[in-house]
Amino acid sequence: MKTSRLGLPVLLVCAALGGWSSAAPAAVDDKPDFVPPEDEALVVFIQNLREDETMTFVVFTDDRRCVAEVRGRQAEVVPMKPGTYTFYVTGYGTQRIELHLQGGRTYFVRLHTVERAFMRKSEVTPVRRGTESYMQLRTWLAGAHITHASDDSCQGKPLKERKKRTARRVVEGDADWNEGGEVYHAEHTLQVQDGFTKHELETMSLESPER
Repeated sequence: MKTSRLGLPVLLVCAALGGWSSAAPAAVDDKPDFVPPEDEALVVFIQNLREDETMTFVVFTDDRRCVAEVRGRQAEVVPMKPGTYTFYVTGYGTQRIELHLQGGRTYFVRLHTVERAFMRKSEVTPVRRGTESYMQLRTWLAGAHITHASDDSCQGKPLKERKKRTARRVVEGDADWNEGGEVYHAEHTLQVQDGFTKHELETMSLESPER
């Protein structure tokens, strides 16, 4: 895996902080925000570390359109049509993830940074069944504030950067994906069954997941 000093760190201005402060604190108990209709899937991008409060993660599709800009300890809820997607997540470096989404399910992805060799490095952790990430979901949601893609000014638009820079990000994400083996691919892929059903969200049955 490569690290990079390039990224999209953004200093949060007071006006923006004022807007985010009105959002509700996230929790699995916030059922209406996390329960999709049967013909739609939700993807929730969680940024929960205090150390990353001044960091912006940009999620975009393989056709270079923005999915979400996640910053300031957010849990951003993004509605998606069922299907298979390739997303790229840019912070300090770029990572590629694959998603297989089913209507009526909610999927979670954690975005954060770690210290590596005196540098910050982005990490993307899809919440998958049978892994530690699944059991950590409640903790990761604690303290984050719920936001919605409908309020995200970048959603669905071309990225606000030079095309060559975006192309370099895609090359970086694809290179790590192509060099990674089966374990890497599994760790960066959300399968249909990884999504939480309406029943699970309503009953909070995280310890007894449905298949």
